[in-house]
Amino acid sequence: MYLRFVTTRIDSDSHRPQGVFASAYALLDSGELSRDEWKHLREILNWFSANLATPPDKFAARRAVFWFKSSAETSIRNIWELVHLLRHHEHHVEVHKCRRLGNICWEDQHQVAAFPSNLDGRIIIQ
Repeated sequence: MYLRFVTTRIDSDSHRPQGVFASAYALLDSGELSRDEWKHLREILNWFSANLATPPDKFAARRAVFWFKSSAETSIRNIWELVHLLRHHEHHVEVHKCRRLGNICWEDQHQVAAFPSNLDGRIIIQ
């Protein structure tokens, strides 16, 4: 099972709902956060920077979207911290679930990048 945490904003490259990291960085720069909220959000984002791999520099798949593997329990626990903070600041966040992705173009032990495809399994939105 794969999980994707998204906002209702549509990404201009993938034409799919934008992931929560883009919204989190925008919120960080918005000036809307209290000092403690800013610090907490920065800590969450720093954790992901330190613990979540990024594709190699040669990876240039702009239309690919990233999904967490359901086995990435620590990453998922931390992403929920980020989701709660975004929702507290009136960002609508959905969780998309998919059992099968048809066009995986990169993966590590915690996540995959995949091109949206008709080969994907049914995506459940919660």
